[in-house]
Amino acid sequence: MTRTALAAALAVTALAAAGCSSAPEPKAQSEPKPTAKPSRTAPACPEDGVVIKGLPVNAAMGTRAMGITLTNCGTRPYKINGYPGVSVLDEHRKPLDVKIAHGSDIVDDVGPEPLTLKPGEHATAVLMWRNRVTDVTGGAVNGAYLALTPAEDGGRPQTVRELVDLGSTGKLGVTAWHREGPKPRR
Repeated sequence: MTRTALAAALAVTALAAAGCSSAPEPKAQSEPKPTAKPSRTAPACPEDGVVIKGLPVNAAMGTRAMGITLTNCGTRPYKINGYPGVSVLDEHRKPLDVKIAHGSDIVDDVGPEPLTLKPGEHATAVLMWRNRVTDVTGGAVNGAYLALTPAEDGGRPQTVRELVDLGSTGKLGVTAWHREGPKPRR
């Protein structure tokens, strides 16, 4: 896959995650209107004031890219500087033997920058891996969950259900947190 094609695919994934679409939504059939008013309360914010969520995985030609967001849902500024902590878990939520590396050959990682997120602001990072089988004797590594923390050295892990099909590589790359996503290599 060319880097330009990957950049376009990441952009489409980001737009889809944001609820944007180029195709018109189908018109709804006549449905009864709800009698109860929708709740206006936001979901509960954890005590540490941040929520980490995974975006849809973009899978093309064996290359995978998944955006993650860290949102300050608290009432005070939240400081981060560095890389998210990432652990790939099996279906029983036990850690798998996966090498986590900074950056990748897919996306430029300019490294960490100190960020202070005001309430409601978010930062993004990207996880990248290749589903490549280079050793048929050891079997493929397939994670069922990701445990994500705001920093590599700790924080409350937040679990995201996601198939992480690493093949036999056992490697996953991660970019540092940034206000805007990392830039695809040219």
